[in-house]
Amino acid sequence: MSSAPENAWSAAPPRLQDGDVHIWRCELDTDTDPALLRRFAALLDENEQRRHRRFIHARDRHRFLSSHAFLRLVLSQYAPVAPEAWRFITNADGKPFVAGPRGQRAPLFNLSHSGSVALLALSMAPCEIGVDIEQHRESRRFHALAQRNFAPSEALTLAGLRGSSLVRQFYDLWSLKESFVKARGLGLRLPLDGFWFDQDAGCGRLLFDVAPVCETCPAAWSFCSYRLAGGYSAALAITHPLDRAPIWFDARPWIEWRLVEVPMRGRTRRITAN
Repeated sequence: MSSAPENAWSAAPPRLQDGDVHIWRCELDTDTDPALLRRFAALLDENEQRRHRRFIHARDRHRFLSSHAFLRLVLSQYAPVAPEAWRFITNADGKPFVAGPRGQRAPLFNLSHSGSVALLALSMAPCEIGVDIEQHRESRRFHALAQRNFAPSEALTLAGLRGSSLVRQFYDLWSLKESFVKARGLGLRLPLDGFWFDQDAGCGRLLFDVAPVCETCPAAWSFCSYRLAGGYSAALAITHPLDRAPIWFDARPWIEWRLVEVPMRGRTRRITAN
């Protein structure tokens, strides 16, 4: 991975055109300066502050605070809106959307975090968008989890794997599935075995199809899969053609950001296509 020089936070990022996706990455545990964290806290609305107070462990409170300040600060890179002025609503299944200020066009977004890393995906196109990141954790239950939650073809693929290959492939697949669930915004109403991926690592191609229960056209979806430094898998799902690869940024909110190159593991093509 290579990167461009650092930019002060006040510098505007490249323009987010309708056909583009920007993905911002933030290491949540980097900045612990009390003065900066107080500035972060002042950005949150009442609902975010209530959620922040509910966390029992200090590390979880810190990561929630940093990730939600990160969201607000990045949104303000794309619109002339103060970070604390953004207002959000959620649908019946909890997916958030920008609700205000009125009259201000804002990117569609999706936020995910796992371990100490947060990802934020943004698009100006009218679309469904989801991003997911999963920290690799050792477990003896990967096969059982796949049998219980994944489509039969996915569970069968994982059944032949062991060790580090199993861990990586499981989280690659899990992040893809979660990105689709988050993009649809249907929560637990979307069955994880109702759609499936075939990961052809040899040619960098991902194949995707769905059962009728998902009520969506597979050909409408584009997916990208990534492995990130530090033992993470990540994925993007979007109902918009990806003519260009997503543009990645690394960020330290209110301090600096930089463009980075993050190679894709693969992109989708529908399973039933020739």
